[in-house]
Amino acid sequence: MAGSRFTSAITFLSLASAALAAPLTSANSANVLERRGDDICSATSDCIPFTIELTWGGVDATGAGSRGAILTNGSMPGPALRMKVGECVDFKVINNLEVDTGVHFHGIQQTGTPWADGVPGLSQYAIQAGDTYMYRWTADEQGGYFYHSHYKGQMMDGLYGAIFVSPSDDEETPFSAIDSSAVDKLKLADAKTEPIFISDWSKYTFDQFFAVEQAGNVDIACADALILNGMGSQTCLSRDQITALSPPPIAKLTNGAGYTLKGCLPANTPATQGNFTRNLAAIPADVYDTCTPSTGKTFTLNVDQADGYAAMTFISPSGFALLKASIAGHKMWVYNYNGHYVTPQKVDQINVSNGDRVSVFVKLDQAVGDYQIQVSNLGLNQIISGFGTLSYKGSAATKATSSSLLNYAGNALSNTTTVVPFRAAKAAPVPAVACNGDAADRTFFFNIQKLSNQPDAYRWTLQGKTAYDMSRDDGTPLLYQDPSTIEESDIVKKTNHGEWVDIIMQTTGPLAQPHPIHKHANKFFMIGQGSGSFNWSSVAEAVAYNASMFNFNNPPYVDGYTTLAAESSSTWTVFRYQVEVPGAWFLHCHMQTHFSGGMAIAILDGVDKWPSVPSDAGKVCQGNGSSNSTWNPSCSCPAACPANSGKGPDGTGEGNGPNTGSSSSGSSTDSGKASGNASGSGNGSGSSSNSGESSGNGSGSSSNSGESSGNGSGSSSSSGESSSNTDSSNSSSSSTSTWDSSSTGSWENGVWVGNSNNPSTGDVTSSNGEGSTSYTPNPSTGSYGGNSTSPIKTFTGAASSSNVSLFTLLALAIAALSL
Repeated sequence: MAGSRFTSAITFLSLASAALAAPLTSANSANVLERRGDDICSATSDCIPFTIELTWGGVDATGAGSRGAILTNGSMPGPALRMKVGECVDFKVINNLEVDTGVHFHGIQQTGTPWADGVPGLSQYAIQAGDTYMYRWTADEQGGYFYHSHYKGQMMDGLYGAIFVSPSDDEETPFSAIDSSAVDKLKLADAKTEPIFISDWSKYTFDQFFAVEQAGNVDIACADALILNGMGSQTCLSRDQITALSPPPIAKLTNGAGYTLKGCLPANTPATQGNFTRNLAAIPADVYDTCTPSTGKTFTLNVDQADGYAAMTFISPSGFALLKASIAGHKMWVYNYNGHYVTPQKVDQINVSNGDRVSVFVKLDQAVGDYQIQVSNLGLNQIISGFGTLSYKGSAATKATSSSLLNYAGNALSNTTTVVPFRAAKAAPVPAVACNGDAADRTFFFNIQKLSNQPDAYRWTLQGKTAYDMSRDDGTPLLYQDPSTIEESDIVKKTNHGEWVDIIMQTTGPLAQPHPIHKHANKFFMIGQGSGSFNWSSVAEAVAYNASMFNFNNPPYVDGYTTLAAESSSTWTVFRYQVEVPGAWFLHCHMQTHFSGGMAIAILDGVDKWPSVPSDAGKVCQGNGSSNSTWNPSCSCPAACPANSGKGPDGTGEGNGPNTGSSSSGSSTDSGKASGNASGSGNGSGSSSNSGESSGNGSGSSSNSGESSGNGSGSSSSSGESSSNTDSSNSSSSSTSTWDSSSTGSWENGVWVGNSNNPSTGDVTSSNGEGSTSYTPNPSTGSYGGNSTSPIKTFTGAASSSNVSLFTLLALAIAALSL
């Protein structure tokens, strides 16, 4: 029964997709601009060589068993790229997946290289399976950034890695405002900043996840775990603990039902799901309700008290969860936010929205020991936390000290506990950046909401009327077309070079959730936010009404910012930027589920100075540059350090296994088979140790999501052990094990056919009372099979430039997305 119901749902979606199957971005040949000569490879490059190889393999992030994921040089996350302002990189992508892809460089301005932004359908054609593609770009601005997939939902399958750009020698820093007596130590710590990727995690691959959303007609925001640099555990609380931690609005939102035993808002909550018809029987029980505890590895950041300070950058590639992070017993100095130095803030906790990068200094002045790093969900959608360890050199602790300020939900322990948060709206840039206070040349109004007048709960819109369909990923890139032939629409906007542009975003209530909005290319200023409706025709008109609503003197200068949340009204946020980098750029919600649902628009900036794409864009060029991928954060300079990026000295050889492991961070990982095409450095020709891995990364700040602090207990330790408020005790310390990417099964016509009871195949079986439904999609092929028995029904073939994958068909059935 369950299998037939699911098949019927997919059949319905397939019929719906057929109605939308007309190509959306195929341009007439007359509209495609003639490309200029081989500008990129015409001269020998002295750029830094950096190579990543993408493969599909098994990842066990929580100790619950492996699921399929994208491995970057054999690991998740991928290796970190470290550069200096003014340096260029030859970033080579070897696509050994079975599907197309594209790699975006989040926050990199791409001045003069708009074809290197890494967005299929906008700035390039997708990198086809088996192909190699090279991006060349120059680092314009210091700060923390990251690379990640920008093709369909692949970021949720693990394709991401850190990018750090060091400042020029004479650049102003905010370090003296933190500790004027330790500026040199702060500079050294900044140069060695450790990436800590924090994210939600699900046993389901993105294609599986998206298929469940469609079958049940729900917008899923319920995770199995929160992970740090690919490591974590699934913690399950008792009903009493969940009730004690629940904020007051939950009872009203859920009609008294409260959170599920997984700590999530139920799937049938109208305030968050909208008034759509749901098929709850098609949703596996473990998506929202069933919680099965598991203990995985714990990320550990090793520090030395003699250094005085440690720096770390929290980066969020999270699929849907907005997060907040803290370190027990330690204050954090926020000094860099979304790609720019900022006026330092001394805080207890930072908000980290999807796509954010928040760099902090931690003064190492506590007793030698282990201290808990806590990452908690920020929103009302779920009570969940993940944990890591900050470990001082010489520590003999067997269990990390937990926070004295926060409960398991990441909220203040009591109404009398003071928790100082990072205030993103007060993050003034250092050095100052001038924001134009006059009237803008152009204004765009956007209304963020679920897409109305259609039946799907998972569809979103940034503009208010139309969703950006992900099938556009497979079309002719807008950058390659004559902009005069591209019609402006709800999802395509145009500007002229030099203009000042206002983007006014209204998030529709009554429950207005926050959305992390990211703009590709040059940064923008966040000049104002407020509750209620934006009732003016322009910022100038609003300023005339009440100038105090806006900040033109020292507003945040960022590439991403999170809109306000509200429980009982709409909210508005205004971004202002000057058009400086001509090209085709995305403006979108960085929550992958909302983005995949359609919350995006394309902005054609500077159509009057439209760039000409070199004919050799993407071609692999020869170069003489030396790689700094041998950087080891425990060393004082890159030149003196052994390789640790998963590649050889030239950036192309055999690597050192998954990069989520040791190095100065000391985190544990699997050592597994290294990737690469040449000999390079590494241990042997295929297998390698984990001795050269770089540690994780981090994320940025986000706005308040409207949640209230709870007074309940039930905190969990960083090692996966439960606190005195929970029933069970699980121990898991940092250790090294052998990477197992093997699985039982084989490829048949582009579909992985394996044992449905073997988690390494990516298969998952759920029961909903009337039988079982087996979900057996493989994102690496774009194929999906669903059946209650061993044979797999294939609904689509492998994706390519000419063959449309199931994911694409499903995306075609959707007309909206957002965060």
